Amino acid sequence: MQRSVIFGFCAILGGCSTIGFGDLFTDYATQMTPVRQAINSNNLAQAQQLLPTNGQSHSNYLLNQLEHARLNNLSNQNDTAQPQYEAVYQQMEIKRQAAKVQLSAGLEQSNALLTNDSVIAYTPAAYEMSMLHSYKALGYVFNNDIEGALVEVRRANKVQTDALTANQDDIDASVKEAQKHYPSMDDVIKNVKNGYQNAFTFYLSGLLYQSNKQYDDAYIDFKKALEINPENTYLQQDVLQLAKRQGFDQDFVEFKKRFGEPSKRAANSGEVVVLIEQGLVPEKDEFVLRLPIYTSGGDARFYSLAMPVYKDNAFIPAINEINIAAQVLPLSPLVRLEALAAKTLEEQTPARVSRQILRLVAKEKVRAELARSGGDVGNILANIYNLASEQADTRSWLTLPNQISVARTQLSSGEHVLKLGKHSDINFTVSKQGLTLIYLTSINNYFNSHVVQL
Repeated sequence: MQRSVIFGFCAILGGCSTIGFGDLFTDYATQMTPVRQAINSNNLAQAQQLLPTNGQSHSNYLLNQLEHARLNNLSNQNDTAQPQYEAVYQQMEIKRQAAKVQLSAGLEQSNALLTNDSVIAYTPAAYEMSMLHSYKALGYVFNNDIEGALVEVRRANKVQTDALTANQDDIDASVKEAQKHYPSMDDVIKNVKNGYQNAFTFYLSGLLYQSNKQYDDAYIDFKKALEINPENTYLQQDVLQLAKRQGFDQDFVEFKKRFGEPSKRAANSGEVVVLIEQGLVPEKDEFVLRLPIYTSGGDARFYSLAMPVYKDNAFIPAINEINIAAQVLPLSPLVRLEALAAKTLEEQTPARVSRQILRLVAKEKVRAELARSGGDVGNILANIYNLASEQADTRSWLTLPNQISVARTQLSSGEHVLKLGKHSDINFTVSKQGLTLIYLTSINNYFNSHVVQL
């Protein structure tokens, strides 16, 4: 009898074919810690070696592809990153369109009831998909392919539009009760309304439309970015300038009342836009929530639920201003990805708590059956398995930056220098009536720069 119990227990493990054995007992954020440490130490070769490579049947496959692509970006291997991003996009398109996915998703949900959410195939969140397309767009920009970049920013904007119109499920009473005990993430989330509207993607889109002389489209996207981030003074100037240029008189009067007069443009000058991404998006922590589960006899037994959560400590960027052509310009945040990530997690909490409650019920039934048929051996095996496999799903795209900020100014045509603390000077050229993009990445000891004439 005990042998059959052991075989049955092994069959439970065998049902978790979408993850590796190590994934079952070690959460994703913990596995990624050495990778992030290597990035912070500016050792990208080591980071790439430490990052696992999973097959297409693995539940982390798409997430794994995103991490590899981002590391290739950081290593200036954009030509390698581009097809990796495209592969994720195509897989997501197939996943949305194929009816058979509903069946496989159902099987994954069933397996999750006996293990944890890590067996469910990872689906990138809307903010992650918008960043995928933004990085693809930047890859095209760095290769001076504006048309290719515009395709990607349209895809990024569609991600946000689709997410905005999606319906949300109702939250039942048991989930609401569980949420009362969930820790706050308000300091990280702050005033973010949802987890998918990304002002950076709209701003990048606006820049590309402006460089392509599609000024009406640029104005629309700058306005969208301003709606998300109304305190950004650079965005305020952008909409003022374009509203005046394109003859949107009613908008111009309204914006002038709110933001004042637009700055004057000198004839023999060009514009410089500095975008800087800093830090790494935070990893999720595990929060243990204790809930009662009632047996068939009406007895309440308290069980622990492992839930993902973000620490409620907002990121403080190390660089808050730049020195460019003897001007000191403040950096103004376009997006705090930690806020989008935390808001996304908050929006996912009802479904997560529902699955956790169902999981506890399912595991208790398995434990009771193993205890009945296998005695102490079955009971011990089930309890050990339940304790070991009950872990929070801490998966997310962990090589993304934490925050992306902007500075924009007008400079005379000619040679100029950007100075940024301990980093080497960045020399660049401004052309008359031109637009120069300087894209910077600062992650602890890692620093990178790209200068492009748009």
